[in-house]
Amino acid sequence: MNGQYIYGIISTSDDKTVDIAGLGSTGSVHTIAHQGLGCVLSDFSGGEFSSMSKEEIVQHLLAHQVVVEHVMREHTVLPLKFGTVLATPDEVRDLLSQGHALFVAALAWIQDKVEVEVAATWDTEQVLREISDEEEIVRTRAAIASRRGQHTLEERIRLGRMVKASMDQRRDRYQERMIGFLRPVAVDVQPNALVSDQMVMNVAFLLERARQEEFYNQVSALNNLFHNQIDFRLIGPLPPYTFATVEVTRPSPQKIKEARQLLHLGEAISEPEIRKAYRCLAAESHPDRRPGDGLAKTRFAELRQASELLIAYCRGRAESSGSLLINIRRVRDEEIQHFRSGEFAPT
Repeated sequence: MNGQYIYGIISTSDDKTVDIAGLGSTGSVHTIAHQGLGCVLSDFSGGEFSSMSKEEIVQHLLAHQVVVEHVMREHTVLPLKFGTVLATPDEVRDLLSQGHALFVAALAWIQDKVEVEVAATWDTEQVLREISDEEEIVRTRAAIASRRGQHTLEERIRLGRMVKASMDQRRDRYQERMIGFLRPVAVDVQPNALVSDQMVMNVAFLLERARQEEFYNQVSALNNLFHNQIDFRLIGPLPPYTFATVEVTRPSPQKIKEARQLLHLGEAISEPEIRKAYRCLAAESHPDRRPGDGLAKTRFAELRQASELLIAYCRGRAESSGSLLINIRRVRDEEIQHFRSGEFAPT
């Protein structure tokens, strides 16, 4: 696979070289500018990302992030999804032309903002000891012990479930309190999945650069509130990977056809027609109007996805011969793929 590997988008009117090594690059990292925006990119020659080994993916991901975070020192960077490769410089310009309004708005929103992630962990053994002293747990354990071996496996399982429920409730209370304490200092918040019993909170915060120090002080104050019983780890500052990542895809003719059929549309379509068809069908299929229909939510979601696909397709077709599909979205936790975790899950 040969092409232009895209790291991110910045505001610039100049084509220029960036003094840093790129990902699988046969040339330097540089920018291609068009209409006041620039793609940060490098030449790429390599295999399909979907066929790479985990080790290769982690290596490339590290290079991707090093470039984005290097450029971030001097520019506001709108990151592109890892693994985005366009065919030619002309297609790069098509991307900037087609997504111009979207990119300008997103760059304005993230201007002078950074992402900081906060991971909080506790001592699981200590928490379990505290839970074991709870009145209901003590009473249930005593009842089991009093039967001197006549208890059942089901009773043991029930006790285990009680302990887990108590731990989950405590974790939820702690996390709600932590996020509530830090949220006022942040512009936006995105909770991510907890990957172990030791983890209490795993949250990305979008911050104004000017409030970074205030945020760090707030985390320190939070640590004091929990009497140093929680270990807080901060990661950042980072580009806003979680809050605004550009995803670029090429429309599949089959997917376009299926979306048209789902919305009962013909070959000639326009954005107003798509919106009208979606509103009518969505009103008929809304889950609130179909109680007891287990598939209603699925059909409703499929209609929304079909309308979004066709609208993006129409806009791309109108603005660019390449008809790229462009979306700026929050990235799901499993897609963040930060190299520091040492894990990667292709999507």
